[in-house]
Amino acid sequence: MTSNAAESFNNVTEEFRKYPITTLVEFTRFTLQNWFADRLENASKCTTPLATTFEKDLKAQHEDGRFRTVYRNGAQLFNVGTGPEGQRGGDVDLVERTCTCRMFQLLKIPCPHACAAAISQNASLYALSSPYYTKDTWKKTYDATINVVDEEDDWVLPEHIKNMRVGVPVDKKPVGRPRKSNAGRKSMKRRPSNGQVVVEPRHCTNCGGSGHNRATCKARV
Repeated sequence: MTSNAAESFNNVTEEFRKYPITTLVEFTRFTLQNWFADRLENASKCTTPLATTFEKDLKAQHEDGRFRTVYRNGAQLFNVGTGPEGQRGGDVDLVERTCTCRMFQLLKIPCPHACAAAISQNASLYALSSPYYTKDTWKKTYDATINVVDEEDDWVLPEHIKNMRVGVPVDKKPVGRPRKSNAGRKSMKRRPSNGQVVVEPRHCTNCGGSGHNRATCKARV
């Protein structure tokens, strides 16, 4: 949904982007290897049905919705009233997993209105949450193994890779009108425009140098 992940990783690799590509690739592998191992360990320690972050979100939604008034409007349709601090109400469909606040559809986790409706029907809030937020999915995401790359002499390459030859990059024609070259053009002393102040460089009368005068000249007399 955003480019935050790419920008964060660019920030991590900023120092190593000035090194050869092989060093950068090795650093990327090492970084991902450590990240996967740390996240897999955190997922294994999780004791709740949902991952830690989403478990906290669901508890917050449950706390917001448990004091709301619920009016049944059909088999699985409910009108949920405003919250204790004046938060807006919503219409919930537990079968389609929708709410007029649209939080239920977008985040795939019960909103306060859906939590209130589910509580009134003794329905499980975990069953209404997306399976992508579960602890098992969290563990499977980081269960992959990133192995160390062997020495280059031990690589087994397919024939079509061995015979591949990388050509010279094709120069792309720049967009727009080409700039004219000023090579060979004689420099002309232009008259200053009206109101333009022309600053002439200072010349030392002692040594003949520019940028200073006789008083500040450091040349030996």
